[in-house]
Amino acid sequence: MSSRGSLWRRIRINPLFLLVLGVYWLSGSGRQMLIAFLAVTLHELAHAVVADLYGLEIERIELWPFGGMARIQGLDSQDPYIETMVAVAGPLSSFFCAAFAWAFDRVLPFNPQYVTLFIESSLAIGAVNLLPAAPLDGGRLARGYLARQVGYVEAERRVQEAGLWLARLLFAATMALMVAGRLELGLGIFAGFLYWGALRSPRHAPYWVVRDLGQRILGFQRRPIWAVDDFAVRADTSVGDVIRVMRPRKYHRVVVLDDKMQRLGILYEEALLRELQRGGPHTPVGELAERPPGLD
Repeated sequence: MSSRGSLWRRIRINPLFLLVLGVYWLSGSGRQMLIAFLAVTLHELAHAVVADLYGLEIERIELWPFGGMARIQGLDSQDPYIETMVAVAGPLSSFFCAAFAWAFDRVLPFNPQYVTLFIESSLAIGAVNLLPAAPLDGGRLARGYLARQVGYVEAERRVQEAGLWLARLLFAATMALMVAGRLELGLGIFAGFLYWGALRSPRHAPYWVVRDLGQRILGFQRRPIWAVDDFAVRADTSVGDVIRVMRPRKYHRVVVLDDKMQRLGILYEEALLRELQRGGPHTPVGELAERPPGLD
């Protein structure tokens, strides 16, 4: 476990930030930029601190203009509860910082104008990060919720698409404001950062499925009643493709059909999991359905 003090040394500032800071400083808004940067830093540090408390390794904390990311080893393979706690730590810390600055505004040894700007920046960062879109914290939370409805692969796709569309809308708003004679450089940069982050968001759905499969027995001990989820699957569908659409906290039953929708057999998820471990993800489910009982 890394020490709390070492987290500051893991911060990495993207060179683009220095370029944007220079532009803002020349325009007379350099101090405002630094205050917003402080709010982002505290937000990302909160993610890192909570992850550190759970024993996760913090690789680095990357900070860009109007955004950042705490890179945490093994977060996606953790219990969903830990993943949720790390995700909500950022927005909650932003709201806490804003509330603290508001409550002690009169005694803080800073210009009230800058304190107000810090409060506004913290509130904005906390609120925006709760939006259900990648790569924001809200996207991680939304993905976990949607996975229970549509499976991890589809949930991941929807959250990424939401991030891309949000970035497009923000960029369109930036262009509209520019046409109206109002230049909002920060909004445009944030739109670009959001689009880049959503486009590059890692595809972790297979890892989440493996994580859930590894925790099923423990989950069943904690919660002894599970809903049964049925799938009708064509015989040439691979075991891996079926497993990828499994949903958290449900027991799965697979009806295998031929091309004419005639039933070849019924597979339960333990047969699929055994085949995944023994033969890999590429075995067609039709082969499992044709095996005699006890040989699956």
